[in-house]
Amino acid sequence: MGGYETFKIDSVRPGDILFTARPGTSKAIRIATHGIVSHAMICVQHGSFIDSTMDGVQARNLQRELFEDDEKAFHFRLKEPVAPEVLSNVIDYARAEIGARYSLSEAIRSVRGAHKPGSKCQFCSRLVATVYKRAGIDLVPNTDYCSPEDLRRSPLLVEVPVETEIVSPEEVEWSKDRGNSINAMHIAQNAVLAAARTVDPNVENFNDLYSLLVNRPDADQVMATALRDSGYLDLWRMEVALYPWRYDLGLIDQMTESHEDLREYCIGTIKEAYSGGVRFSVNLIQLQALSRDYPRESLRLKIELYKILVHNDQRRREVAYAWLSEHYPDDLKHHMEQIEPHSPYWYSIVDRVEPTLAALSRRNVEREGRPDVCSSCGDRPALDYRLINGVETMPGVPSLRLCDDCIDIRRGMGNVLASFLVAE
Repeated sequence: MGGYETFKIDSVRPGDILFTARPGTSKAIRIATHGIVSHAMICVQHGSFIDSTMDGVQARNLQRELFEDDEKAFHFRLKEPVAPEVLSNVIDYARAEIGARYSLSEAIRSVRGAHKPGSKCQFCSRLVATVYKRAGIDLVPNTDYCSPEDLRRSPLLVEVPVETEIVSPEEVEWSKDRGNSINAMHIAQNAVLAAARTVDPNVENFNDLYSLLVNRPDADQVMATALRDSGYLDLWRMEVALYPWRYDLGLIDQMTESHEDLREYCIGTIKEAYSGGVRFSVNLIQLQALSRDYPRESLRLKIELYKILVHNDQRRREVAYAWLSEHYPDDLKHHMEQIEPHSPYWYSIVDRVEPTLAALSRRNVEREGRPDVCSSCGDRPALDYRLINGVETMPGVPSLRLCDDCIDIRRGMGNVLASFLVAE
C-alpha cells in the first residue's frame, strides 16, 4: 500500500474506454453486476478523459488519475477501427455532456435491472454508451441502463494491455498543486450551470445554454453575470501562467527540463495538431452565427473567450512544431497530424467552420471527377498545404489543396501556408 501508478498517456488513444475497480462502495457494484469493474471513462484527447461521477460530467487529466496498490485498471478500445470523422463525433458528443448532473437513482436501476425511461442526467456507463450510440455505434443493447461490466463485455470492444507508470511521492504532490486549475474549471462550470438552472431547472449541460439564451432573453443578464463572476472567462489564464513556455518559442528554448520530456510533450501536441483544438474554432463560428440572429451579452462574452482559445491553440501548436523542427525534425515526419484535403474527415471539419470553402471544393471535385484538384478553382496539379495562421484567416481549416496560381492568391490574402510533410 502507499504506492501510486497512473496510465501511461501515450498508450491511450482518443475514444478508448478505461475501466477501474477500486475498494469501498465500488465493490458492491461489482458484486451486483457479477463483474470485475465499477467505473468507466472515455479518453477524448491526448492526456484527457471525461467521466461522470457524483460531481457530474467533467473533463479530467489522465496524469492525475492515480491508482493505489490495491486498485485495478483495464483498457479497452473498439475492435474495428472507425473513420476519424466518426471518432470525432464520439468525442464531440462526450464534450457536449460536460456539466450534466449525476443520477444516482438511475445508476442504481442500471445495476438492479429496474428500467424506466432514461433522463438527461448521466452516470459513468450511460455516458460512455450514449456518446457512442449518438455516433451510430451500439456498444450495449440498452444505452440508458447499462453497467460498467455490461460495457466491458461489449462484443465491439477488445481489451488492450494496460500500460501504467509509477508515480513518485514528489510527482503526487506536484499533481495536487497542478490539479488546482482543473478544480477551478469544475467550480466555474458548475457555477454557470447553477445560474442557468435558476431560470430553467431543465438545463443539464453547456449545450443547453444556447437554447436557453435563444428562447429566454431574460436569461441573458443572469448568464452574463455568472460568466463574469464565476471566473469562467479567465480560466485560460491559469494554463498560460502554469506553462508559459508552451506558448512562447523563446521560453521553451530556455527550459531546463530534459529534451526527452519536452520532446514527449511536443510530439503529443503535434499528433493532435488540429483535431485537438478544432472544437474551439467550431464553437467560435457557431457562437458568431448564433449571435448575429440573437444578440446577447453572454454570447458576446463567450465569443471573446473563444477567440482567445483559438489563438492560444494555434500558438501552442506552432511552438511545438518549431521546437521539434529545430531539435528533432524527423519527429515531424512521423507524428505531425495531416488532415488530407477533400477527405471525409476534412469535410466533417470544414463544413462546420468554413462552409463556403467546403461547398466550393465539393463542386470542383465533382466537376473534375477526382479529388486531387485545387480546393479553390479545381485546377491541377495541386499540392497539399497546412494552414499555419488559421486564427487570422480561416479558424479551424486544417489544410488546403492548391494550384500554383491559387497558392499565390491565398498568400496575398494573408494565408501563411506550408507544404505537407511526407513520412518516410
